[in-house]
Amino acid sequence: MKYWLVVVTILLALIGWLKPTPTPWWVVVGASILLVFSGILQLRIASAERRARAISAQTGVLTSSKQTLLAPDKQLYPKVEIGDSGTIFVFTAAQGQPLFAFLEDSHFTVELENGELKVSTVIRDRGGHVVAELLKNEWKVNTAAAYDRNYSKDGIEVRDSTGDVVLQLRFLGDRVQFQGKFFNSAGQGIAVGKIKGPDGQTGGAIEVTGSAHPHVQMRIKPMFRYPSDRHLGELA
Repeated sequence: MKYWLVVVTILLALIGWLKPTPTPWWVVVGASILLVFSGILQLRIASAERRARAISAQTGVLTSSKQTLLAPDKQLYPKVEIGDSGTIFVFTAAQGQPLFAFLEDSHFTVELENGELKVSTVIRDRGGHVVAELLKNEWKVNTAAAYDRNYSKDGIEVRDSTGDVVLQLRFLGDRVQFQGKFFNSAGQGIAVGKIKGPDGQTGGAIEVTGSAHPHVQMRIKPMFRYPSDRHLGELA
């Protein structure tokens, strides 16, 4: 279909060259209509192809809003919010250092480069297999270890083979909202997420497994709708 415009143009040129008299109005109108419909059809085909590629994509790049400094002598530090709990950490350590010491094995870092927040981390399952990874906002999902994933230009969410959300990240203004589940090299499970306390108040929490607490019990509520092939980029 993408060659229709070329064919129609050639036909119009031939008609104008072969006929010594002016081209009838109905030919001009008909050709114009055909050109318009051909253009619309090509745009729809191109849009469908882009969506098909987006639906099947297992890699991508997230974008964050540009941050501006309030004054030349003030440094803007990266901020991390646990989900939308309102619990916010301001990262003041050196660039490239892990935000939390207990997430060192997962290389969870938040950096500020040229005014943009950059997040890196690796999500592994209990067996040490990589489920997903982020490298300065470039994400990749291991389809063999992930049940599904959904994403938008500024957010990514990954569900592991059991269907649980193990990575949830979204850029929001001057901060990044984050929740996740990790396993370190010793097989210890760590969950960082939003919970509701006994008093009904919502806040951030960190759960760590141990001999008396062998399994991660925290459940992270999905922020996207599923299945992703029908609801790509749609927030829940």
